Amino acid sequence: MADPVKTLLSSDRLANRHFRQLTYLERVADSRTLSVFFHGLGLDATDYQEYLELHDTHAVAVNLAGYAPRATGHLPPVPVNRHVEMVAELVERIGRQNPDKRILLVGFSLGADLVLQLAEHWTGALAHRQPDLAGALLLDPNVNRSTMTISRLFAAADHRDPLPALKKLVDLAPDLDGFRTLCSYASRIASKDFGQVHQLADDMMSYWDAAGYDQFGARVSAVAKMAGKVNIVLSADYEEHLPEMRAAARRHGCTTDQVHFNITELDHFGLIGQTVLSRELESLGRG
Repeated sequence: MADPVKTLLSSDRLANRHFRQLTYLERVADSRTLSVFFHGLGLDATDYQEYLELHDTHAVAVNLAGYAPRATGHLPPVPVNRHVEMVAELVERIGRQNPDKRILLVGFSLGADLVLQLAEHWTGALAHRQPDLAGALLLDPNVNRSTMTISRLFAAADHRDPLPALKKLVDLAPDLDGFRTLCSYASRIASKDFGQVHQLADDMMSYWDAAGYDQFGARVSAVAKMAGKVNIVLSADYEEHLPEMRAAARRHGCTTDQVHFNITELDHFGLIGQTVLSRELESLGRG
C-alpha cells in the first residue's frame, strides 16, 4: 500500500501549507467555489485526498493542530476553543485571498461540530470578520452526548496510555465489516499524539448537552444564517434521531430550502467517500 504522506508530497496537484499550528493541503483550481474540509476525531486531511486529486475545483483540507500524518515534535494539547480561533482565522484569510469565490465548509463528525462552533464564533463582535460563505456540508454532526460513543470512550481514557481504549473501540464492531473499519480507525488513532485526541474528545463532551435536540437546532440555525444553505448527511445509525433533528431545526426557524437532511444506508466512515462528497458538494455549488 502506498504511503499517503509520500503520495501527497509527490503530487503535482496538491501543496502542503502551514498556518499557525495548523497544516493543510490545497489544490488550486479556477473554479467558482472553494471548499474547506475538516476531519473527524483522530483523522486528518488525507481523508479528503482522493477528492482533492480527482476534482478540478479549488479545495483546502485542514489538519488540526497535532493531527498531521507523521507529525514530528511534541505539541501540548490544543483545546477546542483555540482550534476554533485558528480555523476561523484560516478561513478568513482564504476568503480574503479569493474574494470572487464562493466558500463551502465541509465537516465530518468532529469536523461538523467545528463548523457549528465557527458559526457561534462569527457572531456579535466578530460578525464583521465572517467570510462570505455559500453553504455548509455536515456529515454526521453530533446532536447530544448520545451520539458521542467514540468521543466518550476517548475522553474517559488515560491520555498517557490509549491502548485499553483502542481495544474497547474495536469491541464496538457490530459485524466483520465494522471490525475491519474500526481496526483501521484504531490504527490511525495509534499513530497520532493521543494527548491531542483526548483533549478534543473531552472538550467536545462538554460542548453538548446529555440529551435533547434544541441545542442542535439552535446551532444548525446559526450555520444556516451564516452560510445560507446547509446539507446534513447522516449514516444509517442516525435514523432514530432524524425526526427530532428535523423538528428542532424547524423550531429554530430553518426552512427546508435552508437545511436539507439526507439519511443514507452508509456507516459513519462511509460518509467521507467519493460518492457522497461529490454529490453533496455539487448540490451546494449549484445553490
